[in-house]
Amino acid sequence: MCHEAESAGRGTIDDILVDPTASLWLKAALRSALSRDPVDAANDADVLARVLNDHCRHSLEESRST
Repeated sequence: MCHEAESAGRGTIDDILVDPTASLWLKAALRSALSRDPVDAANDADVLARVLNDHCRHSLEESRST
């Protein structure tokens, strides 16, 4: 599966922000999202997750075919 580490994918925002295994990129994205309208941030996060997951799957399929 093409997802961030499970520890970073579960828990509260505060849990992730203090988790030393969570990526700096994820922490920055969460901090940025907190200053936005929560509905807009959640909708954009859903789109981003779908696009990145599709990109990950495509990359894995390409690497298997080479």
